[in-house]
Amino acid sequence: MFDLKTLFYTSFCITSVMCLLNFLTWRANKNIPGTLLYVFYPILVLAALTGFFTHSQHGHFNQIGLAIGYNLLFAASVVQALALYRFFEFNQFSLRIFLYLTVLLSLLISWSLFFSESLPLRILIYDLQRVFEGLFLSYLFIQVALKRYPNASIIYLLHFSLLITVFTIRSLWLRDLESSAIIKNNWFSIAILFIGIVTPMFYATGIAVLCNERRSEHLKKLTEKAQKDAELRGLFLSTMSHEIRTPLNGILGSAQLIMHQTRDSQNKRYCEAIINSAESLNVLVDNVLNFATVDQSSDTLNEEDVELKPYLESICLLSNPVAEQKRIEFKFNFNLPEKSCYYCDQQRLRQVLHNLLNNAIKFTDKGEVSIEVELIRSTALEHTLKFSVHDSGPGIEEEEIEYLTEPYFQNSTGKSKGGTGLGLAITSRILAKLGSQLEIKSELGKGSIFSFTLTLGLGELSLVEQRHHSSHYLTGLSILLVEDLPLNQKIAIELMATDEHKVKLANDGQSAIELMQRYQFDVILLDMNLPDFTGQEVIKRLKLVEHKNQRTPILAFTASVSADEIEEYLKLGIKNVVAKPIKQAKLRKALADSQKAPVPLHTLNLNAILYDTSAAQALESTFDDNELSAIYNEFVLSARSKLNRCEELIEADPEQCIKILHRQASTALQLGFNLYGMELKKLERRLLDNKLSINLEHAIELWQQSLAQYLKHVRSTL
Repeated sequence: MFDLKTLFYTSFCITSVMCLLNFLTWRANKNIPGTLLYVFYPILVLAALTGFFTHSQHGHFNQIGLAIGYNLLFAASVVQALALYRFFEFNQFSLRIFLYLTVLLSLLISWSLFFSESLPLRILIYDLQRVFEGLFLSYLFIQVALKRYPNASIIYLLHFSLLITVFTIRSLWLRDLESSAIIKNNWFSIAILFIGIVTPMFYATGIAVLCNERRSEHLKKLTEKAQKDAELRGLFLSTMSHEIRTPLNGILGSAQLIMHQTRDSQNKRYCEAIINSAESLNVLVDNVLNFATVDQSSDTLNEEDVELKPYLESICLLSNPVAEQKRIEFKFNFNLPEKSCYYCDQQRLRQVLHNLLNNAIKFTDKGEVSIEVELIRSTALEHTLKFSVHDSGPGIEEEEIEYLTEPYFQNSTGKSKGGTGLGLAITSRILAKLGSQLEIKSELGKGSIFSFTLTLGLGELSLVEQRHHSSHYLTGLSILLVEDLPLNQKIAIELMATDEHKVKLANDGQSAIELMQRYQFDVILLDMNLPDFTGQEVIKRLKLVEHKNQRTPILAFTASVSADEIEEYLKLGIKNVVAKPIKQAKLRKALADSQKAPVPLHTLNLNAILYDTSAAQALESTFDDNELSAIYNEFVLSARSKLNRCEELIEADPEQCIKILHRQASTALQLGFNLYGMELKKLERRLLDNKLSINLEHAIELWQQSLAQYLKHVRSTL
């Protein structure tokens, strides 16, 4: 037999703990309906248990106290139901039925206490109420909560099943027994076990899990809403970028044309003022848009191998003229081997360095600005590099340094120089995506140092080749301009006419396709937002028709120049992007770059052998033994897996397959795997000619033979 006294003491402890847990659950979830009401459930149960315990210990305790105890339990049951209905925001007629039945049974049990001495009847009435509670709340959870709150529903439904089963059996078991036998029976004491121990444990756990799942559901909704808002914001910013930059293009272009054509010095000063103001506005628009979109961009790094020195020199070329204009000395200190090649996200690194250099030049009125790159740590396959931008500006107060990367923060010097206060905030966020952080050191009156470190993988040798740059712009090209806005047409044609280019104009995509079918052009400037097609659709349609410009480079002529959009353009085969508003220098450079092409393979004097030992000898002057060994090991270990990847992509993604083949072929030839590299070049050319039925078996066989020859050479040198 259960010891009633022990059961009561245990029940007091468990119910008191439930009071505390429910209170804490409410404190943590005050905004969730029903949680406050749930706090009163264990309080009512505790009061009822106190009444029953007093009655069990003192037989003279009158029937009024016992009636209060039963009615407190019924009230706790009602509070429980109301709390759950409020939590689920569920208001159906079933709740009223449950309330009416509970009130009816409460009246019946009070009647049985005062007008009938039948203990079995009293037990039957109480057990009926518990069974009804289990049935109605089971219906509630199955109807409303099972899909939304599966874990909490399991806890509650398990308890309701026990409740219904135990109190049904209890009622049937005790109905034919005498009162004296009932009190001694374990099934009589089991009611206290459930009231004070089992039910509080289930309910305290259940409401906590319910609140947790409610918060998770709310967080999921907020996340989905945030994603939708981000998509809408991205669409808005993309549109605004195009719409704002288009009139800026008109202002800048028209002012440039007037300044070039007028001889009046006063008019030239006015034009310079217009150009400077428009460029300032353009910088402001760029900063706001960059800050708004930097968190939207993908967290995936678009890493490509790049020869670092020419890459950094191209960034310095943009800043050097501004420094010269302010009569500031500009220095570039590259403390690495000349042909260092690394994998990095070129777009993001360019933006970081561009922001830091612009800031340094902006705040320096005399002295010098320099950018420095140095090696901090090195392993066989990775280098940790430190990039530093030094200036001899006024310096920064020590207490202001920690706030410099906050959006829109400007110190006293920054306010006098103008700007948005977003440059360093953008830089800091981009560096976070690159796995780094901005370090700032400054001394008043002496200048500042902005630095960061990046760990970059050593790049393949495909890009370690001599690059030639021309300072002269091209003239006399045959150009197709695809643009629908008259203002943009006029400015672009005028700017290109000054360089004696022959321009044909197409107002829409269909006209452009027809002109390409009739004429051969040196370069095509394609607006990506046309009345009939997008620029992407024009390129896709060109692949389906015969025309005379299969090898003609296409330049995207657009104001939509986010990182994702540029990546999409390049994937389509667009060679470069001419961003609006148009600037003559940038247009000239883009046109000149479009006519540059890699040296054809057949002009190289390659020996038709499996492995050319002279290739490694030629590289020894650039790399030490460890570096050279790491490069060969990386290529050898990854070659077969990349061939397998190509096999998977031939039909699914031929463009990606072409890219892999191109990189592998160039690297193979550079490392001396001549026959293998030439075979990959042939496969690349077949894919470029849209011949998808290529077979990699011969390439795999050549690689196995080349690898055997290479390993034989390695063993012979040991």
